[in-house]
Amino acid sequence: MIQSITLAVPSGVSAAVVVLQWLSILPALAFAALGLNYLILIILGMRRPSRALPSTDVASGSSAPPHVLVQIPVYNEGRLVEQVLRAVGTIEYPRDRLSIQLLDDSDDGSHPANHAIARRVAAELGLRIDVLHRVDRHDYKAGALAGGLLHSDAPFIVLFDADFVPPPDFLNRTLPFFADPTVGFVQARWGHANRAQTFLTLAQATMLDGHLLVEQSSRYNAGLPIVFNGTCGVWRRAALEAAGGWQGDTLTEDLDLALRTALIGYHGVFVPDLVVPGELPDSTRAWQAQQYRWTKGIAQVLFKLGPRIWTSNWPLPWRVGVTIQLIQCFFFPISVLNLALTLPTVLFNMPVASPVGAILTVCGVFGMIGVVGFMTRPQILDGRLHPWRTPRDVILAMAFASGLMLSNTRALIDASLRRRSPFVRTPKTTAGLARARLWAGGLRWPELLLGVAMVALFFLEQAWNLPFLAVAGTGLIWLGMPDVWPLVRASVLGESSSRPS
Repeated sequence: MIQSITLAVPSGVSAAVVVLQWLSILPALAFAALGLNYLILIILGMRRPSRALPSTDVASGSSAPPHVLVQIPVYNEGRLVEQVLRAVGTIEYPRDRLSIQLLDDSDDGSHPANHAIARRVAAELGLRIDVLHRVDRHDYKAGALAGGLLHSDAPFIVLFDADFVPPPDFLNRTLPFFADPTVGFVQARWGHANRAQTFLTLAQATMLDGHLLVEQSSRYNAGLPIVFNGTCGVWRRAALEAAGGWQGDTLTEDLDLALRTALIGYHGVFVPDLVVPGELPDSTRAWQAQQYRWTKGIAQVLFKLGPRIWTSNWPLPWRVGVTIQLIQCFFFPISVLNLALTLPTVLFNMPVASPVGAILTVCGVFGMIGVVGFMTRPQILDGRLHPWRTPRDVILAMAFASGLMLSNTRALIDASLRRRSPFVRTPKTTAGLARARLWAGGLRWPELLLGVAMVALFFLEQAWNLPFLAVAGTGLIWLGMPDVWPLVRASVLGESSSRPS
């Protein structure tokens, strides 16, 4: 072990450090509250669903099935366009009651090829596919979806992003829920076709499974409002329009619309056993940009709808639960604050006051139990619990999430200052990129330098802060490096790769 470094403490600094130690209790309490929230959700998830499951097969029922519009928004998606069109073409539903819109906002010159693909697939599978191309990407995805609705009067709208592959029985397992007139949307669960491709995709899958199988499933089982995840779902058009339709004033138009429909009396349905596989981004830069967009968008929705939520007639548990879900994005600046408050103690190698140390330890352990449970519970439910793969996945997820502290803090600052930013599409794969191109973007110096500093501080032997320094430092270094990490394949992970060709 490297010897501890002791810096001379200037006169008066010691008292200031003690004050900072006491202030460090605040982010520790926030972390404990996050853990408590996850533990409550895990307990709620053990309850049976509060609403009965439908059993009607819509497509084969005695009455005429409703007209369904499938919208597929695409932007420079390449090979994924044909993949998703063919997958949608296998959905079991009367062809005369199903129409498809390819909402093509591409600006890379791929529109003619996409149009040709749509014509070919439509002819082969007997589908009606309309291609709507926009030159002006006004309101981005929200604008494309809203524009598509002007060309259809279908009462039910299905959304698929280009990287998802729906199963043939998708509509037969979602439309029956709309027999309840208060159902505004039905959300299927995301699957992960390339879960084992890299450490990054493993971490993403672990975090997303926690959101879907703990947050979404538990809130639905308890009768609380749930969110729409932007794809793999069906909307009741009447609910969508009654809430004001798609709006482009936030970067998370899906979350915004789901909460607006909930505020006027509709609710969402989550179907955890209906899994739609999709691709996860295998580039750290693409994932970081995606997380920046999601974090900023969540904060924008909080600022936009927070007052309406707290002046609504929702029961208090609903208002509290939704608010907690929205403010979780503030974990990132809280992590930065925690580092800033504890750094002087580590640098000056000062002892932590006994009451402070005890409180920090209790909060840290409690928070960690909740976070680990949040990420482990889905593996238990899916039968994937493993003596070393599960701990590996949890550690990777915590490291990568901690590595977002700088970029996502900036996202929250930008949202707070009402700074506008474009909707940046998330590339799902770096397949075919040359190594030189992977290095072309250079390093992310803030993350890299802070990560190196935190790992260095790890060796100063301040035991009470070791887990945070080690995990967050590793995540920051990983995200601060160029995108060479996709070169780490499933063979290194000891699992078979599910990377699409």
